[in-house]
Amino acid sequence: MVLVHCKKMNRPIVHWPSSCTKCGFDKGPGKPCQVCGYSPSGSQPSGGAPVPDKAKSKGRRKGILLVVLLSAGGLLGVLFAFLLATEPHWPSGNAAAQASAVSAFPSSPAASAPLKAAALSSQEPAFPEVSPILLAGYEPPFDITKRTANPPFNRKEAFVDWMVKHTDQNARFLRERWDLATLLGGRGDFTHKRVREAFLLTPREYFSRNPRRAYDNAALPIGYGQTISGPDLVAHMTDYLDPLPGQKVLEIGTGSGYQSALLSELCNYVYTIEIIDALARETDAIFKRLEPRYPEYRNIMRKVDDGYYGWEEYAPFDKIIVTCGIDHVPPPLMQQLAPNGTMVIPIGPPSGQTVLRIVKKVTPDGTVSLTREDIYHGMVKVGFVPLTTWGGGVHRAQ
Repeated sequence: MVLVHCKKMNRPIVHWPSSCTKCGFDKGPGKPCQVCGYSPSGSQPSGGAPVPDKAKSKGRRKGILLVVLLSAGGLLGVLFAFLLATEPHWPSGNAAAQASAVSAFPSSPAASAPLKAAALSSQEPAFPEVSPILLAGYEPPFDITKRTANPPFNRKEAFVDWMVKHTDQNARFLRERWDLATLLGGRGDFTHKRVREAFLLTPREYFSRNPRRAYDNAALPIGYGQTISGPDLVAHMTDYLDPLPGQKVLEIGTGSGYQSALLSELCNYVYTIEIIDALARETDAIFKRLEPRYPEYRNIMRKVDDGYYGWEEYAPFDKIIVTCGIDHVPPPLMQQLAPNGTMVIPIGPPSGQTVLRIVKKVTPDGTVSLTREDIYHGMVKVGFVPLTTWGGGVHRAQ
């Protein structure tokens, strides 16, 4: 057992030799972390033990040499900075700038890990100058209906044993997930068998920024002033949305990525929008790292944009889920909802929202009517983070 300082939580934590020194997630000795991508170097003892004094001295000598080299190159650095300052800049919204911003983001899991670690160090929302930015484009979908290898869902130990044998998931988290699913099912948060099974297949610990608390039945902070919604709320909203494999689903507020991952176990076409650039890229890096082992995540199209205006290019959507609070239904989202489509959205003031299921009906003559239902039947008000505008404002009814 080693006491290490966790930069993410800004406090000392007890670190076991088989857990990651960066985020605390359990991993095998010598293996890269499945959550943050960190892998100990060959010279660093497993478990994050202190580096020997000889190595520290060598590091100090390298540091002194680096300072000397930087001083000698100071003049060249000033000249380079001057040249950069005189380069032309693209105006906001320019297509060339958008392409540059996208290509600058690493596409490989290994290259994505440093960016994710850097993003974690910031706790303030960062809004990009360029909008929108496509993070994951269209690929032929992985058809979840043709997946033949599925775990048994009728008994806890059989489920855990199968998942340990066929996936990279940890038995401890699998048992916690099963127990939580049993609790939520008993409370009525699941009414569809498919949603319960999708919940059991989705590794919340990979998306919760504090894996050890992933199965606490509570909302948890993920940085940037945002949260990952409690598993009971995610289950209840998804159950009322009830997406089917061939339907197109739009999510407003990617956040941690957990809701998108759950949706990808239920349908082949998931579109998700996040307005906070650094958070969107951090979550995108997680998906890219997991896609080789979870091909259904390739069905998730992701972009940085203002979700208030939806994703008109791919409309209409059979289902829309909004995971941030607002005091009205955004007209663009209602326009992009298909006839007979369903939207689940939290409506109300910042003090607490009512989560509504809205079904859009269109008659042959074009008349539109809406049916609304409080999914908690007046028993619960939920506090969501607000649906923000570019620059950090909040969308409000005109």
